[in-house]
Amino acid sequence: MPLRVVIVDDEKHAVQELKYLIQQYSDFEICGVAYNAEDCLNVIASERPDVAFLDIHLGSKNGIDLANEIKKIYKDIHIVFATAYDNYAVNAFDLNAVDYILKPFDDYRILQTIERLKSMIKPRPRANVISVWDKDRMHLLTPDQIVYCSTGTNKVIVKSLKGEFTTSLTLANLENKLDSNTFIRTHKSYIVNINHIKQIVPWFNYTYLLVMEKYEKDEVPVSRSYMKKFKEMLGI
Repeated sequence: MPLRVVIVDDEKHAVQELKYLIQQYSDFEICGVAYNAEDCLNVIASERPDVAFLDIHLGSKNGIDLANEIKKIYKDIHIVFATAYDNYAVNAFDLNAVDYILKPFDDYRILQTIERLKSMIKPRPRANVISVWDKDRMHLLTPDQIVYCSTGTNKVIVKSLKGEFTTSLTLANLENKLDSNTFIRTHKSYIVNINHIKQIVPWFNYTYLLVMEKYEKDEVPVSRSYMKKFKEMLGI
């Protein structure tokens, strides 16, 4: 599975440039972008990335302080500072940052960072089974049995060929465990198994509704935020 990356910078052009450079490497995936510290913490909480690329100056919040907050909660996350300022490098490496790269970004310098990250991070194994619950009984589902997953009221619902279950895993946990060649996030509240899509129905504002195997009456959305990736994955 590709290593998941969040980019945090208050300058949109810097985000776009870094996204473009990182997306040249197939074993890395941009799973989130944030333009301030608060959004960064929210994105990391929901997506649980392997790597965060952080700017130093983020409005009222210092990137070093933000990295400290992140590492206190998510000890396994790898931090790369990407900034125009070179005078924070010592502070950065005191936090065990993987790297400290300076703007304007250079292709070769990014490659060095990518190679360093690949050498440090072990790929997450794909799940052979997912544990789910039906009332007080646990069941094990293989990924191919899962049709789609969605957030419910204080729980995540797993719709499968064997029936409907709940799981203690978050959608972000499931996304990390399941094969990204088969499962795709179509909405902030939905992950679907593309092998169980029966129909794709055009909806308003150039979005789609999906008709899923065994759950034809459910309305599974593809939101605009996920449309590009969805079309690319299905070749439409």
